[in-house]
Amino acid sequence: MNRFDPEETYKLEDLEKWDFSGTSLAVLGHPVRHSISPAMHNAAISELAQSDPRFSSWRYFRFEIRPEELIRALPLFHEKGFLGINLTVPHKEIVLEALERIDPSAREIGAVNTLRRMDGSYEGFNTDGYGLSEGVRHSLKTDLKGNHIVILGAGGAGRAAAVQSLRSGCRSLSIVNRNPERLAKLLDNLHPIARELDIPLRGFAPRDPDFAVAEGAIVINATSLGLNLEDPMPLPSESIPSAAILYDMIYNPKSTQLMQLVTARGGKAANGLSMLVHQGARSLEIWSGTTVNAETMSRAAHKALND
Repeated sequence: MNRFDPEETYKLEDLEKWDFSGTSLAVLGHPVRHSISPAMHNAAISELAQSDPRFSSWRYFRFEIRPEELIRALPLFHEKGFLGINLTVPHKEIVLEALERIDPSAREIGAVNTLRRMDGSYEGFNTDGYGLSEGVRHSLKTDLKGNHIVILGAGGAGRAAAVQSLRSGCRSLSIVNRNPERLAKLLDNLHPIARELDIPLRGFAPRDPDFAVAEGAIVINATSLGLNLEDPMPLPSESIPSAAILYDMIYNPKSTQLMQLVTARGGKAANGLSMLVHQGARSLEIWSGTTVNAETMSRAAHKALND
């Protein structure tokens, strides 16, 4: 069992020879070498094993799986006994066609990031929305419920954030995106939920003269802008009011240009590490059937980023 190292990054050819004797869990992505999920999950598993010996043989690994490999790789993961799988970019939507059972909330979001092994196949879940809600609560000491929400980005992360905001009972929801076709498509998907819950929903281009961040609104950056120092900001600086509240899903770097602008103007800003931690904790709870200490995962995540 010891020859399988959770700090290594494995590939499909490694899976074909996989004979780990314990309970295997994994994150799949492309790229995935940067993922700190193994450190987080294995720290939590080690803590669980202290009170329940059945977790002593559980290990969480990292697999680099190309998009074109995913659908044929999943049956092999199942055959090799992998109990649970996390999916990162770009697999969260690709996997939908391979699943017979999808949790209703994941189907509503249109993406799956967590797989749980069943007889013959996997069942799909999405813990990103839960992770966002808990991340906002823990890092910003506020809640999606009852607040105006502004989401930057209309991709998969933006869609998960939007559905979670609506289902949490936000006061209003605005989506800001540069691509009008992608924005229109997301709004079409969200309108039935917004009408059902009687929540105002609007879409804007970043420089739309009608767009303004409402006082006290929570701004959620669900774009990748900020990963690189040379990236433009997802919102014009003049659109950001003083004392704004920002949750930036990016967690590496720890502080983006947008976060720095918000804090310089007297606002509050948090990066997305708490979202990663809480979505991961929820995934492990789905697999283990027991409560997971998110603080343990958070400490491991911070250590992994600082190493």
